Amino acid sequence: MINQNFKKEILKTIEVSKETAKNNLDITIDCYTELLSRLEMLTYLIMSEDKK
Repeated sequence: MINQNFKKEILKTIEVSKETAKNNLDITIDCYTELLSRLEMLTYLIMSEDKK
């Protein structure tokens, strides 16, 4: 099981990463979409860790 404080930090980092990607004009829409997809999957995995 993931420590709650560690989980909060990971989720905060994911949100910062999403915002950074959104504000980065040098990446293509395909790269942006792929990045968001992976971050959403990571978020899902972290959130579902509690349900195990």
